[in-house]
Amino acid sequence: MKRVNRRARAAESVQLASPRPRRKGASLFAALIGWALLSALAVFIIWGLRDRARLIRDNENERILNTLFTSLRDYDDFGSAIAENETLRQRITGFAVYDNGRALVQRWGTVPSVFDPSLIGNRTARRFNRYTIPDRRSGSVTFVIHNDRPPDSEHSGQQKSAGRHGSSARYTGGPAAFGNNDRRGAAWFNAFSGGNYVYINVAHPAYWRSVTVTGILYPLSILGLLVLALAVRGLYVRNLEYRERIEAQQNLVVLGTAASTLAHEIKNPLHSIKLQTGILRKTLGAEAPGLEEVGRIDEEINRLAALTYRVNDYLRDAKGNPETIDIARIIRETSLRLCGRSILDEDSAFPEGSLKAFMDSDRARSVFENIITNAMESGGPVEECGAALERDGDRITARIFDRGRGIAEANLARVFDPFFTTKSSGTGIGLAISRRFLEAAGGGISAENRPGGGALIKVVLPCAS
Repeated sequence: MKRVNRRARAAESVQLASPRPRRKGASLFAALIGWALLSALAVFIIWGLRDRARLIRDNENERILNTLFTSLRDYDDFGSAIAENETLRQRITGFAVYDNGRALVQRWGTVPSVFDPSLIGNRTARRFNRYTIPDRRSGSVTFVIHNDRPPDSEHSGQQKSAGRHGSSARYTGGPAAFGNNDRRGAAWFNAFSGGNYVYINVAHPAYWRSVTVTGILYPLSILGLLVLALAVRGLYVRNLEYRERIEAQQNLVVLGTAASTLAHEIKNPLHSIKLQTGILRKTLGAEAPGLEEVGRIDEEINRLAALTYRVNDYLRDAKGNPETIDIARIIRETSLRLCGRSILDEDSAFPEGSLKAFMDSDRARSVFENIITNAMESGGPVEECGAALERDGDRITARIFDRGRGIAEANLARVFDPFFTTKSSGTGIGLAISRRFLEAAGGGISAENRPGGGALIKVVLPCAS
C-alpha cells in the first residue's frame, strides 16, 4: 500500500511539473494571437483614419468645385473667377478646357498643353462623367470631366485662349453634357458646352500629410505591438520562473527542515548501532565467525551517516562566506589528501597565487573533493586521474579527468541531478552539491566523455577582481 501511495505521489508531482513548459509555449502562442488581434485593430484604426482623410478630401473637393461653378456665373473667363476668390486661388493650381482634339481651349495655372487620355486610364467615372486622380508627387488631386462628343461636333472649331488668365472663347449651341442649362454666366455655358475634357487640379497638402503619417504609422505600430506582446510574454515567463524559484525555495526550506530533523533523529541511533557493533566485535574476538556481517553493518552505518551529512550540505547556504582563494592550491591540497599525490599538470599550472577566484574556501574544497573522488572511483587506474588549469579572459577553467568507464550518453544530462547515481554505494548528491556551490559563486560545471575512454569534468569560475 505504501508503494502504491509513493507511485501516486510521484505521478502527481510529474503532473504538477509538466504544465510549466506547456505554459511557456502557450504564453508564446497567446502573445502571437494577442499581437495579431492588436495588429488587426491597429490596421482598422489606420485605415479608418485614411478613410476619414479621404472623406474630408472629397468634401473639400465638392465645396471647391461648387464655389468655382458658382463664381463662374459672375465672370466671363475662368481665370478671373479663380483669381478673384481667395479660396479658389489658394487651392486650385490648374484649370483647363480641352477640345475634341485634346488641344487647349482655356487654361489657368499649370496644366498640360495637350490632354493625355492615359491620365484617366481604367478609372471608373463618378457622376457627371467625373474622374478623380490623386497625385502624390504634386500633393494634389486632379479632376477630369469628360464631355463625350463626336469629332464633327458643331463646337469643334472653337477658339483657343492663351496666357495664365486667358480670355474665354465664345460658343453657340446647346447646354453642356452634364445637364446645366443656366445661361446667366457666359463662361459657364460656353466653356463646358464646347469642351471635351475639363481639367481641374486641386492642392490637398493636409490629405497627403495624413496619408504619409498613416503610411509610417502602419509598420511602426505593427512592430511596436509585436515588441509589446513579446515584452508582456517575457514578463509572464519571468514571473513564472520567479514563482518556480519561490516554490523551489519553499520546497528546499521544507526539505531542509525535514532533513535536519531526520539527521538529528538518525544520528543518535546510528551512533548507538555503531557502539553496539564495536562491543560485538570485542565480544566475538578477532577469529569469531560473523565478523564479516558486522563489517557490512558498519559500512551501511557509514553510508547512512555520509548521506545525512551530504543532504545537510546540499541544503545549507550555497554562497557561504566568499573570499579570494587560489584554485591551484586547493586542487593540489585536495588531491594530495585523497590520492597521496598532486594530480595537477604542473606544465599547464600557473604560478601559485596567480589563479584566484572569489568563493567560500570550504565549499570550493567540497567541490573538488567530490569530483576527484568520482574520478578515483571511475574504474580506471588512479594514476590516470589528472587535472589542468587555464585562464581565458576573466574566467578560470579547471579540468579533472580519468580513464574510467566514462558516462553513458543518456546520463550526461542527469549526473548533476540530486540523488542520481549509477553506483551501488553512491549517494548521488556530490555533483549536485558541486553544481549548486559553483552556480552560487557565478561559475558552472559540465561533464563529457574523453576520446579513448574516461570522463572529463569542467569547472568554470570567474576570476577575482
